[in-house]
Amino acid sequence: MPSNQTDLDDYDDLRDKIIGLGESSIQKSYYPELQKRLGELERFRALLDQSNDPIFMLKIPSGHFTDVNKSASDLFGYPYSKMLQMSIEQLVNEEEMVKIQDIFDILIKNKESKAKKTFPSVFNTFDGHKIPVEIGASIVNFSNELYIVMVVRDITERKQAEDKIKSSLEEKNVLLREIHHRVKNNMQIISSLLNLQTRYITDEKVIDILKESQNRVKSMAMIHEKLYQSEGFAKIGFSSYVRNLVTYLLQSYVDRDHVKIITDVDNVFLEIDTAIPCGLIINELITNSLKHAFPNLTNGQINIKLTQNDDKFILIIKDNGIGFPEMLDFRNTESLGLQLINSLVMQLDGTIQLKNNGGTEFKIVFHEIKYSKRI
Repeated sequence: MPSNQTDLDDYDDLRDKIIGLGESSIQKSYYPELQKRLGELERFRALLDQSNDPIFMLKIPSGHFTDVNKSASDLFGYPYSKMLQMSIEQLVNEEEMVKIQDIFDILIKNKESKAKKTFPSVFNTFDGHKIPVEIGASIVNFSNELYIVMVVRDITERKQAEDKIKSSLEEKNVLLREIHHRVKNNMQIISSLLNLQTRYITDEKVIDILKESQNRVKSMAMIHEKLYQSEGFAKIGFSSYVRNLVTYLLQSYVDRDHVKIITDVDNVFLEIDTAIPCGLIINELITNSLKHAFPNLTNGQINIKLTQNDDKFILIIKDNGIGFPEMLDFRNTESLGLQLINSLVMQLDGTIQLKNNGGTEFKIVFHEIKYSKRI
């Protein structure tokens, strides 16, 4: 230690020189690096502020904001300095916060994987408005400390577009349901008119023709009934349709209560363009069996089987009646019912085969008709 004033002054001079040398050395060693880092941070801050999406950096686990960009301040209406005193809990309601916290917990638990979570939420603005957002959240490491970075995107326009599409779709669904309902009702009126007409006719042959026409109309009306009762309006469950059609046909031919009809139909769904011709085919073949297969009112059985194999459908309708007339060519006949069957099979781009062994069996293989644009 210095012993007098002169020595003390010399000591102070020496200390200042040493300190000066130290500061100079520090400046030479670290100042350029500090300037470089500060420049990088300024460029990074400028880059963040150029983003149209709000960006937040949150402390773990408090959720307090350690930094936000200009877009965050602009969108939610808080000054930058105020946002740095806030936490995420002040931007969302309690229910949303629970959801967000669950996601944050997953990110923290799996921090080593550097996973990112994207999820929807609703943020509150300074003036009380609610903004639907999509959040992209991830864990970052700054200076050996973990933070959560959130990139928040305002999806108000997207939600409005989605709501508009949903509303339009609902309107179309209501319209389609009403159309199918009215078509079904109109067909029911036609069927009732045909039934009413039979009361004023005594010719059994004409009555039979009207009854067959009535059943054809009814088979189509039931398709539209199923469609307006369905959720999608595009396809119907064909199994329940066949059961309903069979019940109706048995009731239509009251003198055929000795005939049993067994259905074995896969859980298939057909579009209207396929369901209507297929339903008409089933109607014609069942009607033919009920009318002609059991002339002596003996106990009879009709089997209906419909299976699907990839894009191919196989329909088999058989009875244990007297069999199909050997001399009759079902492909070339004056029978309106058989002509209709052949025409409908062609419409379905299918094939039809007849087996006449211990009864009559028709096997029809077809594909679902692809929807084509209406002009």
